[in-house]
Order: sequence, then structure tokens, then C-alpha cells
Amino acid sequence: MARTDWRKGIRRSSWRGWAAWLATAAATATAQEVEFQIPRLDAVEALIRFAEQADRTLVFPWERVRGRRAGPLAGRYTAEEGLRRLLEGTPLRAHCDAAGTCTIELDEFQNRPPEGEMKRRPTLFGALAGFFAGAGIAAPLDDGAARGPIEEIVVTAQRRSERLLEVPMSITALSGQALVDAAITSTGDLGLVTPGLTTVSNGLAFTPAVRGISSSGTSPGDETNVAVYLDDVYLGAPLAGLFELKDIERVEVLKGPQGTLFGRNATGGAIRVVTRAPAFEPGLEVSADYGFEYDLVKLGTYATGPLGEQLAGSLSLYYAADDGYVEGKSPQLAGDHFARTDDQGIRGKLLFDPGGRFRATLAADWSERDDDRLFILIPRHRRSAYENRPGVILPAPFEYAASTRPIFSVENWGISLTAEWQLPRLGELKSITAYREVDGLYQTDTDRTNLSVASLRLRQTQDTLSQEFILSGSADEALSWLAGLYYYDSDAAAPFFNSYSGDAPHGPLAFQFHSQVDTRSLAGFGELTYSPAERLHLTLGARYTDEQKDYRYRDFLGAAADEGEGWSSTTWRAVARYDLGEAANVYLSYSTGFKSGVYNAYGLPTTGPVDPEELEAWELGAKGQLGTLTFTAAAFRYDYSDIQVQGQSFLPDGTWVVSLTNAAEAEIEGYELTLAGPLTDSLSFHLGYAGLPKAEYDRFPTAQVFLFNPATGGTDVVVPYDASGSRIIRAPKHQGTASLVHETAAFGGTLRASLTYAYNDGFYWQPGNLTPEGSFQVLNARIAWSDESGRYTVALWGENLNDATYSLYTPTTAAGISDAYAQPREVGIGISARF
Repeated sequence: MARTDWRKGIRRSSWRGWAAWLATAAATATAQEVEFQIPRLDAVEALIRFAEQADRTLVFPWERVRGRRAGPLAGRYTAEEGLRRLLEGTPLRAHCDAAGTCTIELDEFQNRPPEGEMKRRPTLFGALAGFFAGAGIAAPLDDGAARGPIEEIVVTAQRRSERLLEVPMSITALSGQALVDAAITSTGDLGLVTPGLTTVSNGLAFTPAVRGISSSGTSPGDETNVAVYLDDVYLGAPLAGLFELKDIERVEVLKGPQGTLFGRNATGGAIRVVTRAPAFEPGLEVSADYGFEYDLVKLGTYATGPLGEQLAGSLSLYYAADDGYVEGKSPQLAGDHFARTDDQGIRGKLLFDPGGRFRATLAADWSERDDDRLFILIPRHRRSAYENRPGVILPAPFEYAASTRPIFSVENWGISLTAEWQLPRLGELKSITAYREVDGLYQTDTDRTNLSVASLRLRQTQDTLSQEFILSGSADEALSWLAGLYYYDSDAAAPFFNSYSGDAPHGPLAFQFHSQVDTRSLAGFGELTYSPAERLHLTLGARYTDEQKDYRYRDFLGAAADEGEGWSSTTWRAVARYDLGEAANVYLSYSTGFKSGVYNAYGLPTTGPVDPEELEAWELGAKGQLGTLTFTAAAFRYDYSDIQVQGQSFLPDGTWVVSLTNAAEAEIEGYELTLAGPLTDSLSFHLGYAGLPKAEYDRFPTAQVFLFNPATGGTDVVVPYDASGSRIIRAPKHQGTASLVHETAAFGGTLRASLTYAYNDGFYWQPGNLTPEGSFQVLNARIAWSDESGRYTVALWGENLNDATYSLYTPTTAAGISDAYAQPREVGIGISARF
């Protein structure tokens, strides 16, 4: 059989971005029977063997075929009949032309890639070219030779697989490779590569802000209004939202209300982390990194492969630890290092795929994170309410002079079952069942000095059970729809909350209580998209939520509360999208968001919960391609009401008092721009910018704030304080990100270099334009060399190379203003291998 040069076998099908694999043979189409011997295999391998045995040319989309099962096929058949039998029971269909070339496609009913897939350039498999050429298969080029004009990205932001450019909302999508290139290792780093996202924390709660929309509550039962999802499972506990990004397929950051598509309503947006699915092709990856500045050690392993003809599995393990970047200066803790990380976890998945219209994935994960960096709180400008007391030590940045040892430890485990059925004439039915437990221990020095004045120790737990059903499909090319039901059951508690007038955990107890909030929520949601004309697409979505919360509280003085309240709300989404062509579109959307009422489970018994938050959002956007470049643009306006704002204060006896109130109204106006693409065959770039020229409280006359008192060095609490007209907290006016990736052949392998730059204009930690966070810039870089096979990689990387100083968490209390600084510069090396 004559062979064609595999370097000439590259073919791109259309704007759909299919990376076709070609199986080329010299024979033309005949009705001659062929002897086939193909066992049940992954569909890609089965088609490769079919091409060899039938001496035929096959064209098929790798990313949409891989992970499915085909075969077995044994006996004598014509090529057409054999191909039909080989694919029987799968959603794949074959069409052969007179020349003998057969094209494999998904039928119209299932014309989408497997869940969680992202289209990539075919260059990831260029190292296998020699093998496929020997087998009569035309393999893709290496990255430098095969680069196409546009890299297609498929996301599932609207609960169905779509091209990123066709989704009428603002989304930042980051592949696993993009995260590696940018040295992004946790959800807390995503703000460095996502315009409009600020990733900060409030105490033990991870509280990201999207376009100025964020939560400040930290008590049990409160939730962030930027929802975090892990493989489509909502992580209800804010203390579970900060975690390592390992074995990642992609991350999607959705901006704006997400009430009509996802199980849990989200006022500001959603962060969707999608991990890799098990594969029927065996694979093993191991990696190790070492950071020179703080003795960072990171180890990771990922294994996947078949466990049977219909069962595949994957297992991921990781470990990370360092020596910390803050030095202890107090007599009690001198010589110790703080802001340390000790993180470990495991994730396993089982994929059952019998090859028909059903597949199911069972996933389980466990992690334990000890990370005290958020509670290494250093008095700002070395000013404190205790600065005039004898013997006080006021440390410089990256010095810790407190007397209570900081602790923040979170254990987190969960299990989920995702089942998918393809129902004739109805569409796809998906069921997501999940259970998760989170247990966090927190201890901090609340006077921030070496004096034994006040400290805090508490535990927070949350158990959640969720069940989601989603039915999606289409009646014809002009009509598609989605409907869903969601049940959420959460038991969140503070088993103990101890405030000390001394050092925890053995100092004099000033105050103690325990509280619990149980949440039960049921929601129905759906969307209908109709295309009255070829280029016009209209979407209408709605969601109804009914929620009940029960609150219990008891303190050591005998005060108690046992009450409950419920809320219901209907939210909407309407979108009009017009295609300017196959490569560009414009859209206009209107959506509303809702976050239910909240009990202040960290405060003394009150008259009841705060009111729900509500948001109305308008967005005008455009997406498209300019030659080889991809662009997005969006302008938006939000009307935000009844914003839930948490305040806090420490009384002289050490009692920590928390308040939770509703800010009246706020308005937000802004815009975002992105531009990305190749500059040359080996160099690509990405630019992103987010502007918030207006993000202010229209009316907020009852704010609680802390005003700096230069006479004492501390702050004075003021309630009520009129913060009307001031800027919303955590809302920078300008954010930008830029990256360059260069890949070229070098030293008998491939050299890949990346540079990532992030800029944040600064923001305020308190209403009233108080407690400013100054502007900062962060520069990350990575350069990696891989051998010719792509199996082994050696990398040199750097995080925060410009040594920027900025805060991850800045609380303001009666003791003063204090900062928990982000890690300074770290430089390290890494090695990895794939088998």
C-alpha cells in the first residue's frame, strides 16, 4: 500500500474547528469484502485499525471521537457494512463517497463533544506521527508546522457544548495548558489571568468578586454570590472555594447572573473548574517541582486507563508544602516561619461507557489544606491601637509579632455521580448527585501584637447534599431548549466559637457560643432558544427558587435563638444574538439575579435575617475573528439592591462582634475587551482589559466602618456611617492581563516559553472609600523543554518575579488595619514525564 507523506495530510473541516485525523490508503471504493478482526476498543484506536484493514481513507474529529467505545468487528464485510457494524451502538455515523473516503460524524441528535471536552490543536499528538505513519495513518504536524489560524475552544457555560465565540455572555476560558503556562496553581490565582475577577478572601471564606459583585459574609450558612463549581457540582461552603488546580481540563469564569442555567443561583457569576475525564487509552503522568526561595515542594501523579471493556478510571494525587515566607518576631514565636502551606489531596474517577446512549461517571475527592497565610495579619504602617503599651512589638511587612499561633486547616471530601442518557426524540437527560463535607479549624491573634490581649478560635463545618436533573435537546435546527430541577440541602454550623482575652486556646475565655444554619432549596429553571432567521437567535430563560433557612444559636450566658424564614424568587434571562457571519456576532442580554436572605450566625441573637440581594444586569457584546485573531467586547450595566455587607468589631474584653446589614442600592457600569491569536507560526498572545468607571453605592446610610485614629494608631468604629456615593468594595477601576507564548524546535526537542503579566488598579476593603489597596502588578514566567517524543519535560518557572507586595485579606477592626500579604517572588524548577 502506497503511503502519503503525513505532513501533507492535515485537513481542517470548517469553522467548527474539527482537527481531522486522516487514515490514507491507495485503494478506491469497491464492494470487495475484507476480513476484519477488531476487538472492542476506544473508538479512535478502532477506526485506526479499520483504516489499516480496509485500506480506506477515514476522516474523523479526534476530540469528538476519543473516549467513546467501538467494536468488536469480526468476519468478512464490505468496508461500508463493516464500518456501520463497527460503529453500531455509538452516536457516530459514517458517510462514504465514490472515491472511497469515509467521513465519521456524530448524528444530529448528539452533535456535540463529550462533556468536559475542549477543542485543541492536533499538535498534542504530533509525537505519535511516526507510529501512525507506519500504520497507514496520516498524523498531524508538530505545533510549529501545523498551527492553524484560529484555535477553537468549546465550553459548556450554557450546559451544552458550544464554541466560545457563540456563547452570548462574557466568559474567560482557560485550558489546563494555559494555567500551566501562566503559573496559575490555585483558584486564588485566577484573578491574575481573568479580567473583571478579583480573587480575595474574607477570613476563612474565599470571596471572589466579579465586576464588583462579591460577598463579605463568613458565617455558617452564608454563601458567595460568585458560585464555585467543581465538575458541575456546586461547592456551597465558602471555605472550600480555595483549592489547588490539579488534573484540570479547563476553567471557565462566567460573568453576570447565572440563575437560569445552573443549579444554584449566582448573582455575580460562576467559576467552573472542569477536571480531566478518564480515558480508555492508558496513560501515566508524574511531576515534581522545587521552589528555591521558600523550599517549596510539589509532587503530582495522574494515571488513567481501561479497567474493562466498558469501564475506565483515573487517579490523581498531589502534595505541596513550603517553609513559609513570613518570619516570627515575637518572643513566643521567634524563629518560626509562617505563611506556610501544607496541601495534599486525591481525586478518583470511574467512567462507565457501554457505547450506547448511556454513560456515567463516579467521582470522589479528598483534600486537607493547612495554610495560615490569610491569618498572618501584620499591622499596616506599623500602627496599632496597642502601639503605646510597654513591650509591644510592631513588625515590618513579612514579619509576624503576634502571641497566638495562627491556624487555618480545612479538610474537604466529596463524592458525586453524573449519569447521562440520550433519549430518542427528547434529547439528553443528565443527573448529578453529590454529597460533600467540609471541616475547618481557625485560630488567630486578634490584637495583632505580641501582647496577650485577644484571640479567636473557632470551627466551622458544612455538609451538603445536592441533586440536579437537566433535560436538553432540540426540536429542529431552529429550536433548542433546556429544563432543570435542583435540590440543595445544607447543614452548616459553628460547633464552637471561642473569643479569648488572652492567647488561644488556653487563655481566659471572654465569650463562647455555637450556632447552626440549615438550608433547604428547591428550584426549577430552563431556557428556550429560537432562531426565526438563519442569523438571528432569541433566548428566553426563567428560574423559580424556593428556599427555607432554620437558625439555632446558644451562648455560654444562656442566650438562645431558634427560628426560621423562607424566601422565593423568579429570575429571568433574555438574549438576542445576531450572527454577522460565521466568524462574528453581536448580542444583547438582560438577566436578573437573586441571593436569598442570610442569618448572622456569628452574631448575638437578632430580630431576624437580612433581606435577599437582587441584581438586574444589561450587557451588550460582540465576539468574532479578525483574520487570525479572536476578539470579544462587552459593555454592561448593573442595578444592585439590598447588598449584604458584613462588619466586625472587637470589644475591649476580647469579644468579637459581627454585624450583617443590607446596603440599600448600587450601580455598576463597565466594559471588557480581549484580543488573542498567533503573531507568527511560533508566537501567540492574549490581551484582556476590564474597566469599571462606575461602581458605587447609591444609598448606604447605615454602613459600619472603622476610621483610622492617628492619635492612637488604631481605628474607631462608626455606626451608622453614610457611605452613599462611595465605591463598592473589591471593585478596581482598571484590570489588565497580557500573555505571550513562544514555541519552537530546539536542542532536538521543543522549547516553550511563556510570560504572563497582570495589573490591578487597586480597590477599597471598606465602604466609604476606606482602607485602600494600592495598585499592583504581577509578572509570572515559565520556560520548558520537552524531548522529541513529548514524554519528558524540564521547566524553569517564576511567580511574582517583580516581587509585588499586595494583600490577600485586609481586615479592619478596633485594633487597627492589618494585611495578610501575598507571597513574594518564588523561582523554581520542575520535571515531568508522560507514559
